[in-house]
Amino acid sequence: MKLDLTKSSTSILLVILGLLATFVMLVYLPLNRSIAAAHDALELKQSLVSQEESLLAQIQRHAQELEDVKAYTKDWEEVPNANFYLSQLLGEISQHAKQAGTDALRLEPGQVIEMQAVQRIPVRLGCSGTFQEIHDLVGRIESLPYKIWLRQIELAPKSEQQRDLTCEMEFEAFIVSVKNSH
Repeated sequence: MKLDLTKSSTSILLVILGLLATFVMLVYLPLNRSIAAAHDALELKQSLVSQEESLLAQIQRHAQELEDVKAYTKDWEEVPNANFYLSQLLGEISQHAKQAGTDALRLEPGQVIEMQAVQRIPVRLGCSGTFQEIHDLVGRIESLPYKIWLRQIELAPKSEQQRDLTCEMEFEAFIVSVKNSH
């Protein structure tokens, strides 16, 4: 099939083809490149958004774990350390000795012995006072809120001239261990 075109229609056709080529070169191709670049940028931003959603979920999960850990450790902050009970015991004994009227108090805690459910704390106590004061002190020690095993009491006159006695006492206090206090 043969097209018969006149010279004027050929020039019009060439101008149209030239305009079309110019349009493609100057408008379509740059616009297509910018669209492709915008599409790539959009995909990158969408992947960043999906990563941020994943990170937000992780942050929320870690925040919840942190709250759980804080709640768990809060209970442990309320539990005193192992020496707290020993200090409290010795402080109470010292206070009771003053209230009973004995003097020259000496307290020697022994090595704390960890047992399965309790701590066994041996204590040596030395003091001086009248028989009634020492008797009052022993009663006060036995009334402490701990299980007390009185092992030995030695009484001796302080001097032949005075009524005061020296007292050496050994006992053991049993205290619930920190690990079992919950």
